[in-house]
Amino acid sequence: MNYWLPYHAPLTSLLALALMFLALRSWVRLVLGGERISTILEENPAPRSPSRPEPLARRLGFSLPVRVLVVDDDAGVRMVMCKKLSNLGVQVTGVSDGVEALLAVADDRWDLVLMDGEMPFMDGIEAIRAIRHQNLLPVYTPIVTISANRSQDYRQACVDAGTTACRAKPRDTRDLEALMDEFL
Repeated sequence: MNYWLPYHAPLTSLLALALMFLALRSWVRLVLGGERISTILEENPAPRSPSRPEPLARRLGFSLPVRVLVVDDDAGVRMVMCKKLSNLGVQVTGVSDGVEALLAVADDRWDLVLMDGEMPFMDGIEAIRAIRHQNLLPVYTPIVTISANRSQDYRQACVDAGTTACRAKPRDTRDLEALMDEFL
């Protein structure tokens, strides 16, 4: 089960070096070239029709668009969540595992991170621990673990890693709106 544990410390150091390199590269591009660093997968908000509600960013009083990172290894769940958030007027990016999440948070600004708990390569708990330990996001940026696992031990492990809250995976747009209202 923990056969890779002896390799954990060197891998963490290597990951920290890679993230520092990416942050430095991003800073150099921004300062010297004025270039905007692209994200891994970014969904453009759908055009508004007259029947759509006012975008969430405007309702919440944000001057910049609300930016949400969705981290889920299930491509279908990730796509549906990104589409529903986009329909709410949120600028959303989806990635498939914890490693991609670390790269995304090191490369851009986020208002909220919705993180699946159980993923291959690097699960949500490890990713949250790395994000919080390496200060890749401001401490006030909420990271919400979304998972079907409702056990108390799992929830405590998420809290110990630095998650803001543990919630069930949103089933529909109302659940996503409730998450946005609660954490933004």
